[in-house]
Amino acid sequence: MTVKLWLYSRAGCHLCDEMLKELEALQRTTAGIFTVDVLDIGRDPELHRRYSLRIPVLAVAASGEVLCEARFNRKAVLDHLTPSTQ
Repeated sequence: MTVKLWLYSRAGCHLCDEMLKELEALQRTTAGIFTVDVLDIGRDPELHRRYSLRIPVLAVAASGEVLCEARFNRKAVLDHLTPSTQ
């Protein structure tokens, strides 16, 4: 099953660009286990209100669970994508 992630972002945000690059690199090594939709908070007043001081924010689309903010956290993303079977 493919996990859908949302990247809350804004045009001109260098941290957002960096996180997207990290996600794209991770996608190449995980064989399509997740997709990323980039949501521009500048296009939606409610998203801007919620995320303007927090971007970039990477969240799970299905639950809204935030995996990381400001900096990419590869471990948190991988932990979510490959949950423990213990």
